[in-house]
Amino acid sequence: MSSSQSTTAADGVSASTPEFPVAKVVDTGSAAGMLRQSKMWWITLLCLLLAVWLAWSSMPETGPQISIQFPEGHGLKVGDVVRYRGIEVGTVTHVTLNEGLTGINVDVMLKPGEGSLDREGTRFWIVRPRLSLSGISGLETAVGAKYIGVSPGDPNGPHQKQFDGLQTAPPDELTGGGLELILRSDDRHGISSGSPITWRGVDVGQVLSVNLSPDARHVDFGVRIDRGYRRLVRPASKFWITSGFGVDIGVTGVKVNAQSLTTIVRGGISFITPADGNDAPINSGHVFRLVESPKPEWLKSAATIPLIDIDLPETVTILGQRVTSILGIKRTSDFTQTGILINSDNGTRLLTATLPTVTVEGSEDGVLRDFRIQRADGTTQTITGISLAVCTGTAAGTLSIPAEKLTAQLGESNFRTPTGLEECLAVRSAVVDGQATPVMQTIDVDQIEERGASWQVSGDADFSQWHGAPVVSSRDGKIIGLLLSDSGATVIAKHQPRSAAE
Repeated sequence: MSSSQSTTAADGVSASTPEFPVAKVVDTGSAAGMLRQSKMWWITLLCLLLAVWLAWSSMPETGPQISIQFPEGHGLKVGDVVRYRGIEVGTVTHVTLNEGLTGINVDVMLKPGEGSLDREGTRFWIVRPRLSLSGISGLETAVGAKYIGVSPGDPNGPHQKQFDGLQTAPPDELTGGGLELILRSDDRHGISSGSPITWRGVDVGQVLSVNLSPDARHVDFGVRIDRGYRRLVRPASKFWITSGFGVDIGVTGVKVNAQSLTTIVRGGISFITPADGNDAPINSGHVFRLVESPKPEWLKSAATIPLIDIDLPETVTILGQRVTSILGIKRTSDFTQTGILINSDNGTRLLTATLPTVTVEGSEDGVLRDFRIQRADGTTQTITGISLAVCTGTAAGTLSIPAEKLTAQLGESNFRTPTGLEECLAVRSAVVDGQATPVMQTIDVDQIEERGASWQVSGDADFSQWHGAPVVSSRDGKIIGLLLSDSGATVIAKHQPRSAAE
């Protein structure tokens, strides 16, 4: 083969062989340079930040941590809760013996937003079943876990991390804001902490403490009169021992007088205020003499003391029928609720809770079912054919209905929008001995909790008969809302200005 042929063959092989790629090496010099060279690093960094945020947001929030020292544990363990008014506000994280083996240390993690509980003056105790002749408490802990009860201190007080727990619940935990007095006697007479203070047989206060006087010659009872009954105590008020059981033997036979079981077992104290014309207010710390029995002239000259000094509005009773369905079977039942008549720019209107409606063929809005309005004087008027289009309702459950044929004495000036929680009264009218008289149910500020446009009402009182009743401020007598209690829960729908309600 000639040299020219060899060169051609070699050239042919060389021409058909592909070239290999050559990597281009770039010196970024820094992390910033790396991010500028490739957008994929931006996506990687974004995913990393997202993963960190998701991990952080999934972590449970924690609140303040406090430590409580109790003399006894009573079976308390890690995981048990702290409750205030039936709501869980914290969890027990550690339970250990203290260094001197004289008690236990309990570490508690409060829930976020419950920082007002770690304040000076807050009291804690372990709730456990307690059975005595005077009552049963903590029964739910007999079949369930123990828990720690709490009575908050001053919400504006300084924060505190260490607390000394109480052996039992303080007797005044639900009677804050009352009138604290000292009753001085020559003997204890069987009275103990928790004994009731009564006015005409109605509990209006409680004994908080029993101590000797400074000179040890008398027994001093620290008592508290509940906030709603402070007006009953005047300078001339007389206090005496109530044994709870008495026997009166006379020519007509034997008469046995028995009070409540609590009074019989733990004793009690009653008081009355004779009419002496002295209406000066009493301040906390006032000392009264406590005697064994009342004098007849005290009871005969007992003063008529109004619990309130405001005028209560007259209400009306609404009577009607509603249709319910059980397993597809319709049935009609009667209902009764309370309402109030007011004057407005468009004439008289009835303000009450939501009423049953009925669908009418050809009407898009529907109408209210026929109902009757009964006034306190006994007069009744039937209301028919009220279209929902002329009614004004609110999301809270109130309803304003035209009632042109009726007259009203109240106007918009009798209403006020509350700016915060305050003591109030649910009011309705009743007929006693042929005369209209107001009936009221006190609602203490400790029984209500803010819920946006309404207040949630707690406590053991049955408000089912007060559905639709006006709620009056104890301070100035203004109507600040309507009480609604038709579905198990009780709320106060706060009064809203007319423009806001519409």
